[in-house]
Amino acid sequence: MADTQPLLIPIENQVRELDPKLLLAVCAANAGIKSYIGYRTEMDIIISKFPRSIYLAKSCTHRSDKMFRILSKLGHTICAWDEEALVHYPPDIYFKRRLSPIALSYVSHLFAWGQENEDLFRQYPLLPTALPIHKVGNPRLDMLRKDFEYYYADEIATIKQKYGKFILLNTNFGNVNAHLPIHNLFTSKDEHGNYKDMGRGATGMGREFSQGRAKFKQALFEHFLSLITYLSSTFKDSKIIIRPHPVENKDVYYDIAAKYNNVEVVQEGNVIPWVKAATALIHSGCTTGIEAYLSNKPAIAFVPLTDPRYGYGAIIPDQLSHQCSNHSEITEMLHNYLNDTVPALDSNVLKKYIEFDTDKLSCTNIIGVIEQILNGSIKENTLINKIHGNLLATKRRLIKRVKAMSANSKYHHSYQQVRFPTLNEQQLQAKVDRFAQIINTDSSVVIKQVSPHIFLVQ
Repeated sequence: MADTQPLLIPIENQVRELDPKLLLAVCAANAGIKSYIGYRTEMDIIISKFPRSIYLAKSCTHRSDKMFRILSKLGHTICAWDEEALVHYPPDIYFKRRLSPIALSYVSHLFAWGQENEDLFRQYPLLPTALPIHKVGNPRLDMLRKDFEYYYADEIATIKQKYGKFILLNTNFGNVNAHLPIHNLFTSKDEHGNYKDMGRGATGMGREFSQGRAKFKQALFEHFLSLITYLSSTFKDSKIIIRPHPVENKDVYYDIAAKYNNVEVVQEGNVIPWVKAATALIHSGCTTGIEAYLSNKPAIAFVPLTDPRYGYGAIIPDQLSHQCSNHSEITEMLHNYLNDTVPALDSNVLKKYIEFDTDKLSCTNIIGVIEQILNGSIKENTLINKIHGNLLATKRRLIKRVKAMSANSKYHHSYQQVRFPTLNEQQLQAKVDRFAQIINTDSSVVIKQVSPHIFLVQ
């Protein structure tokens, strides 16, 4: 398959996506398929430089409409999953926020986390009738398998050596505490303190629902900040590590950490080694609760407020965690954790949500579908389409360069550094070599940097 079409594997959030998507690229290389992997913004801007490929999109929102059109004109095949579908909004809001009929019209294959995700896709009234949906799991699930503990062994050992026993707090308040205010549910309030201008966080929601959601999440956020202060005073001999969500404004957490010797804000690396190294994890409706459960790590869901209208996304992570509604309940549960007394949880909760085979990687499932595509008939592209695609790509590139001049733009270099910190060949090669040992491959997979934030894996 030396001359087959490569994969394009865009990454939006390096901390969360790099390791699992790099594993996917390694599995592809073992099947004779090379991949280009790197920062999505950069990959999309220089898209006309790549050969015809299979583009693995992480979502099918309205924001993908123009890019998918360009990809299609350039002759690329688009496959997609929804990175956010495991913990999602109610269907009516989810469809408005996460699925675009225009974007889906360009997609050749959809990948689902599991049965619930497939069912959700099929409920969408505007889903193209012939669009195949494959229950394949997700590469992020592979990283939580028992046999992948070796991949993070050095990081886990380093973390434990530095912090000893520590309590990990993962935050999830990106729509009321966003790094860029435009990503909040609301960007401003009026003179009476009422929410005024809606932000991108409110996409697909009505104004009344957005206001209720914002009030609910803001109240949770304030409770969580209060919890950090409480824990730092109550567990003075334990280190409290705060890992803010990558899209959040970190300043409020740094302000708290500055007041307490046992509190520290940590952002580097994937969350998995931190989860595995922690004595206990506390979250508030975060997908980290699912990752902790699959890693056999006890987790507490802090649930000081409940409202089925606005707290829907927390249902699965909360069910897979020990739910505590106040500080005293958390104190009692943490003492249980510290004494290695962990109450059992229902092991059947996840079955309908994820496709998880102990003998087969999700990445293997995905590559199996990719091979079927490559072995089938791929439609020839016309010269007119290529020219049109290149013109559209050039126009888009120029627009994004202008937008990048604004400090409030997601294309500004400061924001890009938050989403995708600088990497080099050596760092990625070390990761690839660890993967090779875990999946017992004899092939020599090599990394080559082809642009500042994009790498060839072959």
